[in-house]
Amino acid sequence: MHNDHRSHNQRRSYDRASQGDRNAQGGPRQNRGPRTGGKSGDFRKGGKPGGFRKDSKPGGYRKDDRGPRDGKPSDFRKGGKPGGFRKDGKPGSFRKDDRGPRDGKPGGFRKDDRGPRDEQRSGADRKDFRARSGKPTGGSAPRKDFGPRADRGPRRDSREAGHPREVFIDGKLMAAPDQDAPQDRGPRFDGPRDGGRGGAPRRDQVRRQKAHKATTARELALAAIHQLRERDAFAQDIIAKTIDISPLSREDRAFATRLVLGVVSTRGTLEDIITGCMDSPDDAAPAVRDALCLSAYEIVFLQKSPHAAVDQGVELVKSVAPRAGGLANAVLRRVVRAKEAFPFGDPRTDIAAYARLHGFPVWLAKRLIAELGPEGARDFMVASNEPAPVYIAVNALKAATDEEVVSVLAAAHAEPEAMALGGCAVPGCYKVASGVPLLDGRVRRMINQGLLLVSDATSQAVADLVVGDTAPESFLEIGAGRATKTILDQSIAYRRYGKQIPEYVTVDVHAFKTKLLQERAEQYGAHVSEAIIGDATDLDALVGERTFDRVFIDSPCTGLGTLRRHADIRWRLRPETIAESAELDARLLESAASHVAPGGILAYATCTVTHEENADAVEAFLATEAGAAFEVVPCRNPDLDIELPFFSTVLEPDGPDAHFLALLRRKA
Repeated sequence: MHNDHRSHNQRRSYDRASQGDRNAQGGPRQNRGPRTGGKSGDFRKGGKPGGFRKDSKPGGYRKDDRGPRDGKPSDFRKGGKPGGFRKDGKPGSFRKDDRGPRDGKPGGFRKDDRGPRDEQRSGADRKDFRARSGKPTGGSAPRKDFGPRADRGPRRDSREAGHPREVFIDGKLMAAPDQDAPQDRGPRFDGPRDGGRGGAPRRDQVRRQKAHKATTARELALAAIHQLRERDAFAQDIIAKTIDISPLSREDRAFATRLVLGVVSTRGTLEDIITGCMDSPDDAAPAVRDALCLSAYEIVFLQKSPHAAVDQGVELVKSVAPRAGGLANAVLRRVVRAKEAFPFGDPRTDIAAYARLHGFPVWLAKRLIAELGPEGARDFMVASNEPAPVYIAVNALKAATDEEVVSVLAAAHAEPEAMALGGCAVPGCYKVASGVPLLDGRVRRMINQGLLLVSDATSQAVADLVVGDTAPESFLEIGAGRATKTILDQSIAYRRYGKQIPEYVTVDVHAFKTKLLQERAEQYGAHVSEAIIGDATDLDALVGERTFDRVFIDSPCTGLGTLRRHADIRWRLRPETIAESAELDARLLESAASHVAPGGILAYATCTVTHEENADAVEAFLATEAGAAFEVVPCRNPDLDIELPFFSTVLEPDGPDAHFLALLRRKA
């Protein structure tokens, strides 16, 4: 006899049990003929049937199709008791691992006679978990809407990972491990344990395996976004206190950082999309909207796999509102469909669609077009959404030579490249390949020792021009902030003149920034003779009648030239903010004018692109009584071989930030 003589139900039960082994074995047992060695697979060595009992009734088969064990028919247990049938001759049910019947009902049918078990899937199957033997491992009730496994084609992993594998690290797009699949989904079960149940996991292990979870990087990013909303804080400050100090890998921290900066920079556009995909804007609490915005950013702006983004988005929402998973699923699926029509209009003719396309407020897009022209505005907005490059400054106050620092950067694969702007070399300024080398232990040591400083290339160029070609004996810095320009100024002075500026006075309105300035100046070896806390629009009250060789106003402008690094600026600004900033600049210039020594330099710098805060502000000052005592010092551009009244840079992809500088000399 051959295997084909088995009953139809037994063959189906056998096929289901050995489903996971078919690919490896090349097909079902019954299609491969008798076993090797000349013996039929249905008989034991002694000629007694193995697959059938003496009374010709069918018996049980082992799940690996190796025939009867230990010389006994497979439908008998070790103790000689029948396994496939009870003593009274009634058929029994088959156990989940196909080792024989358990009680008095057929194994292929459920107790409530709702059909064969192999026609339905268990709860564990619905979670896509199967042991490597191919058998379902869950024991919960099957669903009626699932057909047999064989009728539905090959199984496909529910976590597609076809999205680009990249992360954003300190201003650089980098390859990284897959972020879409949850990283910790529990162990896989490869076989029996301690002679146990044929590879099936324990019930508590199945429950752990069923539990989906958002990736830790996304959860950390969501926590940071919560804090930004609740505390109305700045993104970089929150990132420094949460993501940067987390125990995640460098790649995960970088991915979380990109998510936070991306959501913050496009928050208004994301909110519009989410609201349009909900029946009512009040359907979701603020914490739920945070999670929805994060996933919408991945779908719309990062072009992530919709399936993976929706799956992770639902888990993020459930982490803050466990009962809102259904809402999240519905909304995010609508976002996926809405993405096909994004930006919901023709950007060539519709300014609102044009602004949405780049994640900008409509009023700001209009203002940029008016300031920079259509092409300039487009280039600016595209560059504002690109990763910011990373630049470092070698601190001449601590490093004996640039080579001392550059060699370590090269060993850390930073690929340092000396920088020049406008045809002029920027001393001590180097561009590095990405932010990853800055996390190298050797580089971190140099940063902690004050040997190098992370600073934009244009910011370093501005400091170089402000210090000038003649050594100043006194220097007043207005709006000193956290000491970045202070360190750069003193480093350049030491590099150029062999000494620091003896009288270096700083002024800032914020006490906490002044405290940080003093700490960083000490760390980097920068001399500060006096750090004043106060309002620089009334310098007479702060410095009396003193005058200085250099007075440097680092203007508290709108900061539009640094949108890549300060993602929250664009949605914090209001149309009237630009005019308010220009008015403050005029007051600062008027206050500083009387404190510039004859023949000294009044330097006015911004990191924005609006004429109202830049050239217009300077020209308005020169037209005043105080400004009449000053003349413009032109800036020479060797590349163009011309002199320009002011120094300025435009924002370009993979280039430095946009800054503006005017140098005004007080007439003797």
